[in-house]
Amino acid sequence: MPFSTTLGARGRVSVIVPALAMLQLLVTGGCGDSSAQPAASPSTAPPVWNVVALGDSDTSGSGDPTGQGWVGRYAHLLHDRLGVRVVVSNLAQEGQTSDALVASLQSDPEMRKALAGAEVVLVGSGGADLNSGDAGLEAGECEAEACYADGLRAFGRNLDAALALVRTLRGPNEAVLRAITLPNVVPGAQDAVPPFITPEIGTYQTRTLRRLICAAAAKHGGRCVDALRAFNGPRGTRDAYSKGWLTKDPCCYPSSEGQQAIAQLVLSSGLAPLH
Repeated sequence: MPFSTTLGARGRVSVIVPALAMLQLLVTGGCGDSSAQPAASPSTAPPVWNVVALGDSDTSGSGDPTGQGWVGRYAHLLHDRLGVRVVVSNLAQEGQTSDALVASLQSDPEMRKALAGAEVVLVGSGGADLNSGDAGLEAGECEAEACYADGLRAFGRNLDAALALVRTLRGPNEAVLRAITLPNVVPGAQDAVPPFITPEIGTYQTRTLRRLICAAAAKHGGRCVDALRAFNGPRGTRDAYSKGWLTKDPCCYPSSEGQQAIAQLVLSSGLAPLH
């Protein structure tokens, strides 16, 4: 399904985006210049924003040749806007279903520690939860949208539980919480997606996911970032390959342009409640 990729054994990536990097180069001047200014003291160094990303391969950046994905690109945009150091911990895991995400939030000490210190939490999940429906449809065990209905309802419950856990782990501290909706990768890709995935099914999947993601984000003090509308128009049916935002090689992921578009959408959603 959309956005499958891997980020290593546990899907963990850390990226540091330095702000005002010249401050770190002022300890000594070039070629031993004795007139160089002293390094900035810790009290004058810019603050650090910790960004933690969760989810499945919707979050990991497959399709982006740079490997940054929308999460890494967002970190650079955030640095440019605020002039702060941004430290990214991308904890997304290929194939991680929403129930597995809840289990990790309950028991994974590294994930819980990262979230406890996060200023920004980004969530991109849902694609992996469609896999069981794909299997049932391909095997002829069910028909069309009915193959996905139960799994989508479970996803909604699990995402609600996951975002509640994120808020609990943050304790009394505020954090920016953003969850992306998923682009519809089917329009324009009938030659690349499995033949049993029709445009109608792709639209049903992504529009249902959007409703569930936006409801959960709003319930827990966050905002949903509507990539579906941006990629596929108000009805979620337009071809996003034609404008270069999705790629069929590999299939079917946001391209570098698409990843940048998602990053910009997240930035445009603001930084409430922190900024």
